[in-house]
Amino acid sequence: MNRPEMSISGAGAVTALGDGCQALADALAAGRDGIREIHRFEVEGFSTRVAALCPDRGEGRPVTAIALAVAAAREAWEHARLPAAGYRPERVAVVLGTCFGEKFEGFSELTEAVAAAVGARGPCITVSTACSSSTSAVGIARDLVERGMADVALAGGADILTREVFAGFQALGALSAGKCAPFSEPPGTTLGEGAGFVAIEPVDRARSRGVSPLALVLGYGVSGDAFHEAAPDPTGSGLARAIRAALEDAEVTPEQLDHVSAHGTGTESNDRAESRALRAALGPRADAIPVSASKSFLGHAQGAAGVLELICALLCARDGAVPPTLRCQARRPGTVADPVPESRPRPHPVERMLKVSAAFGGANSALVVGRHDVPRKAAARREVYVAGAGAVSPAGTQIDALMRARGSAVPLSGAVGGLDLAQALRAAPPRDFDPSTRLLAAAAGLALADAGISVRGAARDRSGLFTGISRVPCESVEETRRSIDRRGIRNVAVGPFCGIVLNAPAGHCARLFSLRGPLLALSAGRGSGLLSILWAAEHLAQRKDADLIVAAGLDELPGRGARPAQAEGAGAVALTARRPERGGVRVERWAITGPGAAADAVSRVVGNQPVDGALTDGVEVPELAASPFGTWDVRGLVDAESAASAIAFVLAAAAIQRGLARRLLVVSGGNSLSCAAVIAAGG
Repeated sequence: MNRPEMSISGAGAVTALGDGCQALADALAAGRDGIREIHRFEVEGFSTRVAALCPDRGEGRPVTAIALAVAAAREAWEHARLPAAGYRPERVAVVLGTCFGEKFEGFSELTEAVAAAVGARGPCITVSTACSSSTSAVGIARDLVERGMADVALAGGADILTREVFAGFQALGALSAGKCAPFSEPPGTTLGEGAGFVAIEPVDRARSRGVSPLALVLGYGVSGDAFHEAAPDPTGSGLARAIRAALEDAEVTPEQLDHVSAHGTGTESNDRAESRALRAALGPRADAIPVSASKSFLGHAQGAAGVLELICALLCARDGAVPPTLRCQARRPGTVADPVPESRPRPHPVERMLKVSAAFGGANSALVVGRHDVPRKAAARREVYVAGAGAVSPAGTQIDALMRARGSAVPLSGAVGGLDLAQALRAAPPRDFDPSTRLLAAAAGLALADAGISVRGAARDRSGLFTGISRVPCESVEETRRSIDRRGIRNVAVGPFCGIVLNAPAGHCARLFSLRGPLLALSAGRGSGLLSILWAAEHLAQRKDADLIVAAGLDELPGRGARPAQAEGAGAVALTARRPERGGVRVERWAITGPGAAADAVSRVVGNQPVDGALTDGVEVPELAASPFGTWDVRGLVDAESAASAIAFVLAAAAIQRGLARRLLVVSGGNSLSCAAVIAAGG
């Protein structure tokens, strides 16, 4: 059976150049950028006074991430003629990438608002890998549709520029005094904001409505640098791994590429590392094809950057051209050979193109899109096993202690007790870890130790980390705010600022454990932990770029805002596509459905086969066979939004490993989606 062709059947954009793709296309054709002097907030004393800000929404309405996201999503929805497509709402998914959400809050809520605006009731997944978020969102949406979890998906990203973000990038020394000039002198980036969405569906469904696709999504890849929280690996090897994974997924060779839409921030370190990555992944082809940097038009739109730059390239390709890189008159040594240093789009036919993105925490993403696809056979799915598991909670760091607490039915609340991170890691931990990173590091370390795995040598490039997390690390936010109170907005502390993105703990832990393969941070509110585990299982089953993924869910206690019964914690499993020598636990089946559809998810994974019991994070499930486990509500034990479902999975795996059950069901549900998985003894 051939893999189905997945099309981009519509697009929507809101940028500093105006609302709508037509405004974007007109500006590209005219060589007109959207970078202007900042009037939204005070910039006295900063090194620059310019950014690419979206116009006010009119009638005194402020610019918000929700407003931008909804406007862009609706345009993509209408452009693809989806109102007339007849898709059932529960089969319509939304995948949104964002760096900072709605002013450091409302991550999964932002995605849910987009879904509500278009009437979608399928899975809502939020991707937060900083500035590569929306590029990864497009790839994940492609997978949801290709693998039958949705019939159509809206994929994109949204972010707004706040004064705190502006000050943070200034403190990093990343801003250009004037308008940015990627790959050219002077170095430095210009910040921006905006939202962009594309509609992804099977190409035959789009064409049946008379829609001519903008492109086909051929492949994507993700990777981690495991290098630094704010600087790219100078060798470019991390981004090169993502590019190779995307090419392999697309079954496309470097010689078949006609264009690269670059990350192209304009900073010295990013431009040089990206140029090295392109040469490492594409070989001589990297210096033979045009490489455009659309941030010269849009500024750096943060989590929305990837999808907006993809849309820029698609709009130009539609007219047989590639976007220029504005102000690229003095190319820096060592950067790409052909950055399209012109003021207007260059006529150039594009059959296939590469979009690349890089981000804080070393999170890289790459997409391959094209006008034509080559029939590709669906790969045989690999089996996935739980090689090891670990959890930290108010009961401590031992799974047996957590299971005893379960048996006594005493709710656990407050902070993690008895957390000796050095013991969990079997090494002295870095001193600068915030609480979220400590929790994730402890759970991941325990899972790897339980599996008897130490990631070394070539295995580092094939070992990844997926994290389910709903809220920005609380202590990093507080430290950032305290530094502003003490030192003023122009002197915000760099370390805590770099920690106020959802993927910051994952970036730290990827470096700690040398996990340089696929790297993602996913949010779905309640159930984020189980989503992370199931998406890691899906990645291992379907793709060949990783053999091991540590998947986790975590919650840091929000200090003064905590509810009386609220708890913090983390659960992690080491998933592998290689059967462990000890037999292990097999992840037998899994399903991801829309919010309020837990029963549907359960029916998809259980069918008529019996299970020994279920572990849930509070959702109702159908009647199950009587067993020592019965149906056990983990959220009633550990009231943690993202971690509870991951801890449920860990306890189910531990019960099977200890011979207490042969086959268990794990279920989670919330406002974004529902998840279910059946795991069984691997023998």
